[in-house]
Amino acid sequence: MAVAKMVTRAQVPTSCYRQCRSMAVLVLVAILMSWMSTVSAQDPTAPAGDAAAADPNQGNPCSIGWFRAHGWLMWLAFGIFLPLGVFVSRYGQYYFSQWFWAHISLQVTGVVLATISFAIAANKFQVTTWDNTHVKLGLAIMILVWLQPLLSFVRPRRGSGIRPVWFFVHWLFGTTAIVLAWFNIFKGLDVYVGNWPDGGERKASYVLWGINVAVLAFLYLFLDRLPYIRAQSMDPEAVNPRKGIAMTAADETPYHKPGVEGPTRQAQV
Repeated sequence: MAVAKMVTRAQVPTSCYRQCRSMAVLVLVAILMSWMSTVSAQDPTAPAGDAAAADPNQGNPCSIGWFRAHGWLMWLAFGIFLPLGVFVSRYGQYYFSQWFWAHISLQVTGVVLATISFAIAANKFQVTTWDNTHVKLGLAIMILVWLQPLLSFVRPRRGSGIRPVWFFVHWLFGTTAIVLAWFNIFKGLDVYVGNWPDGGERKASYVLWGINVAVLAFLYLFLDRLPYIRAQSMDPEAVNPRKGIAMTAADETPYHKPGVEGPTRQAQV
């Protein structure tokens, strides 16, 4: 695969950043609507305790449909869009110039889907207690997710002393949210099976979600090692197009080929 020309921040039109901020504003509006629905959904007369927290069907005989909608939206957000956005940011910049737009589009879509799903849970399931792992983890995950677009407003310029700290926080929040969500979706399936044990798709749901997580983990590891896998068929003097390195025939130790500069992560904005 040919390596596309890297795109630096200076090469991205100003309108791109304006559109990114516009999308971030849309996400913030969705967050506000979700919070408002949470406040309006609280019922002081509703029963408290573990049963109320774990039973999304209480008080609403049609909520199995809402529960499925909640689950599928979270599945799409944390099983498809947000992980793919991470992959594009980490690896896509080495292969195509529009990686930044792809990253933004995937992440915004994932945040919006997760926010809608959270609003459904807050408005339809009448959760009245925090003595439930799925509920507590879900709120923590959504806080991390919502902080990500806020961080985009305070992104320091590349080369500044605070940039490494910002990048680490951005990476930590995003990675933690996705990994916790993978676990929490399993907990959500436990709630689903506990309330509707006769659902024919319950076992298939566990299997499919497990496969989804396994595929994402494999892709992460595979894409990280792909340059080295490709380097095995290269001449020892050939330079790795990703990092400007080659593999020696004797000990396969990577080295920088003199006089050759490979693509760097300067494209990351």
